[in-house]
Amino acid sequence: MEISGKGVFLTGGARGIGRKLIEALLAKGARVFFCDINESVGRETESELRKQYGDDRVIFQQCDVTKADQFKATFDMAVSNFGAVDVCCNNAGIMDESVPEKMIAINTTAQIRGSQLALEHMRRDRGGRGGVIVSTVSMGGLISSCVAPVYVASKHAMIGYMQSMAFSVYQKEQGVRWISLCPFGVNTNFISPKEEQVIDKDVFLATLDVFGVIELEDVAGAFMRLLQNENNNGAIMESMRMAFTKVWFLEKVLASLENVALNKPAQQVSVYVAASKAVDGNTDGVFANGSCTHTRTPVEDVTWWKVFIRCLWTTLELSEKLINRLKPFLPPDAQ
Repeated sequence: MEISGKGVFLTGGARGIGRKLIEALLAKGARVFFCDINESVGRETESELRKQYGDDRVIFQQCDVTKADQFKATFDMAVSNFGAVDVCCNNAGIMDESVPEKMIAINTTAQIRGSQLALEHMRRDRGGRGGVIVSTVSMGGLISSCVAPVYVASKHAMIGYMQSMAFSVYQKEQGVRWISLCPFGVNTNFISPKEEQVIDKDVFLATLDVFGVIELEDVAGAFMRLLQNENNNGAIMESMRMAFTKVWFLEKVLASLENVALNKPAQQVSVYVAASKAVDGNTDGVFANGSCTHTRTPVEDVTWWKVFIRCLWTTLELSEKLINRLKPFLPPDAQ
C-alpha cells in the first residue's frame, strides 16, 4: 500500500505507541487526524509535529472514545478535513484491572465502534473507496495472564472481532482490509503499572523481566510493514523480544520433526510459529536490540536442526529464569 497522500484516522495518539505510529505515517507522506482524551498533551503533540510536517498534515481533536456521539463526530471531522479516511487505526487502550468496565469500554467497545464507523465510510459496495482498519491489540489478545485477566479478555475479544470481520463473506466486495498489531512489553507507562492496575505487580514485573522490553521504534516498524502489505487481510503482526518467539518456535519445531521421519527433505522442514492456535507464520524482521516481528501469514522454510537446537536451548534458559524469578510468589508446596 502506498502511504503517501493517504488520510489516516487514529485514536489514542497523544503519546506512546499512538504518537510513534503517527510519526511513522507522516514520515511516509500520510495525512493524520488523531484524537485523544488528554487535550493538553494532544495539542502539544500536534504543535510539535506541525512544526516538522506542516499544519495541513496533522490535526488533533480531543475525544472520549467511550462516548458514541463524540466519537462519531470526531471521525466525521477527519472525513471532512481529508475528504476520505483511507486508514483507520484503533489504537486507544488502557491497562487497569481496578476499572474493568472502563477498560472494556475503551479496549473493546470503542475499538469495535471505530471499526464500524470506518467500515461504513470505506466500503466499496456502498460508494466508498475501500481502505484498511488496524487494531492495536497487544500480545494480551493471544496469551493468558493471571495478573491482568480483564485486560487480556478485552484484547482477546478484539482478536475475535478482527478475525471475524477479515474472513467475512462480504469482505471482498466491501474492499476493506482488517489487520491487527500485537506488541509485547513496549517501553511505555504500561510496563510500570501502579499497584492497583494489575492483580500482582511483583509477578507482572518478574514476567516482564524474563521476556524483555521492546522500543516504540520497533512497534512502528512492525506497523508500517503490516500496513504496506496489501495482501495480508486478517494478518496478526506480533512484535516482541526475540527470546519469546523462540519459545513459541519449540512446539511447532518438534511437530515438524515428524516430516523427517516421513523422509521429507531434512534441510527444508516447514516451521510454524504460533501461540495457542496452530496458525502459520514467518519471521519478518529482527532488530538490533533483539526484538523481532512475525506475521501470521505464509509458512517459512528453515533449516530445522539449527532452529531446534536454538529453540531448545532458549526454552531451557527461560524456563529456569522464569521459575527462579517466580519462586518467591509461589506457595510453599509448589516450590
